[in-house]
Amino acid sequence: MTTTPENHDAATQTAKPAETLAGANPTNCNTVTFTASDGMEVSFPLDFLLERGAIIADKINGEDIADVMGCANQLWIPGFPAKYFIRDIVGIAFTNEDEPPALPDFQDDGHDYTNRPNVSCKAEYVGHVGQPMLFEGWADDYDKRIVAVEFSLDEGTTWTRHETAGADAVRWVWWTFEWTPDEEGVFRMLVRSVNEDGKVSPTPAAHQFQVLA
Repeated sequence: MTTTPENHDAATQTAKPAETLAGANPTNCNTVTFTASDGMEVSFPLDFLLERGAIIADKINGEDIADVMGCANQLWIPGFPAKYFIRDIVGIAFTNEDEPPALPDFQDDGHDYTNRPNVSCKAEYVGHVGQPMLFEGWADDYDKRIVAVEFSLDEGTTWTRHETAGADAVRWVWWTFEWTPDEEGVFRMLVRSVNEDGKVSPTPAAHQFQVLA
């Protein structure tokens, strides 16, 4: 079995907040307010967005975000829970408030960070004996680096580990895994990711498939 981990930017940058409005200057404003097409508003400290490298994305791994996530664009803040990533942004305002807005409290209580570290898996649903099958997906853990992706074909009794050399905490890891079946049957590939602290995905990704002669 082989695996080819690749680092991909989670989103393709279209504009950093400080570059979005002409004349915006971090020295005379401290707050950025994003307005969505449905009227929803969310505000963040400008310094926080710049420090995190926040972007407004219209593509994910080269694909239009509308095809992947069903929206025109999305705020993306590395290391921050995705539930705060406002979508379909139609307006951005830079203001100088007496006090910049406080960041939401997002302790790891099992709600902000679901199934951390996370992982996905996709492949064909039908394979053939002696012919390689390609499994692929992404792995991510917010502000933690993914150091390995592990695979199991016996419902998690044993795992085959493959390191993800060159991964960092900012970008997702896109992995590929090739496996050649040597018998017919129905199988289920389980996949889990491992972060830099040694923590594994609480719930592995699963892909069930059939192998024919």
